[in-house]
Amino acid sequence: PVGLLHFQKCEHCRRMGATIPCRADGCPRLYHFPCAAASGCFQSMKSLRLLCPEHVAEALQMEDARCSVCDGPGDLRDLVFCTSCGQHYHGACLDIALTPRKRSGWQCPECKVCQTCRQPGEDSMMLVCEACDKGYHTFCMEPAIEGLPADSWKCRDCRVCLDCGRRPAELDPGCQWYWSYSVCEGCQQRRAAAAACEAAARAPQPDPPTQMLTSPERSKPTDVPVPPPELQPAGCDEEMQPGGDPKEAPVGDGGSPPGKLPHDELVPEEPPSLVEPPSLMQHPEEPPPLVEPPPLSPPNEPPLDKPPPDEPPPDELPLDEPPPNEPPLDELPHEEPPRDELPSEELLPSEPCPEEDP
Repeated sequence: PVGLLHFQKCEHCRRMGATIPCRADGCPRLYHFPCAAASGCFQSMKSLRLLCPEHVAEALQMEDARCSVCDGPGDLRDLVFCTSCGQHYHGACLDIALTPRKRSGWQCPECKVCQTCRQPGEDSMMLVCEACDKGYHTFCMEPAIEGLPADSWKCRDCRVCLDCGRRPAELDPGCQWYWSYSVCEGCQQRRAAAAACEAAARAPQPDPPTQMLTSPERSKPTDVPVPPPELQPAGCDEEMQPGGDPKEAPVGDGGSPPGKLPHDELVPEEPPSLVEPPSLMQHPEEPPPLVEPPPLSPPNEPPLDKPPPDEPPPDELPLDEPPPNEPPLDELPHEEPPRDELPSEELLPSEPCPEEDP
């Protein structure tokens, strides 16, 4: 019968040589010792019994089905077996996610030793693999590590590149690892190059034709009326500005064409001409100003302030000189009134004075 056991397959790894059977009635499953822990079987060091995951509920009848942390059975599927001391622990009580790789050959914190020197202690210098939860001293590594890494760490047995699937034995001894020892150096370089190309493709690129047409479009004339430009004081940059509608030109521009400023506005240094009040002196060629006639008075009462007809008013200038071919007004001959109408004081000296009748 012992010879027949070498031909039994392990339920976990499906290889021959399984020797540990499940103690449940009628269960034909067999396991290797490390495979029994990896598959989640319940193992009792006191009774030397093993229960497969299908019959793990029967472990409640065993006295060692207790967690060393919470001292209760709890979830029996979450119990992990220490291969050194035989104690059981809940993965939730230790804050670790149980996997078949971690269960296989697992050691509790009290029993954990360095996988290189097989010595416990030096916990502050003990690296724990993220994948298998086994410990390694930093000074036992090849090459030695000066300090603990800030991120998670994986031992050489658990390092597998996620991109190419190669292990450290298939790579150069000095190969660097990235992303928590999950990507080899060559694959990381390819990732960086691909990321740079993707970033360049996602970057917004300006459209060259649009940029070339943007500036000329601004200078093209449009149908929208443009208000006349504001005049700038002297000293500013003098630039030609588009003129407005000639009809809308300001008053006093002298009909200057649009786009050009009037002459009097181009030379701001000359002060604008002041409007002087009219002078009292009239130009000799201009007619005298109209003088309102005085108010009418009774015909038999001559006005007091009326000057003699022959004399011009003192505040008025003499009339324009007559043409040269005409004699002056004062040299014209007087009409001789009839003899009988002449006044006595104006009789000719040759004629005797009439005598009055007695």
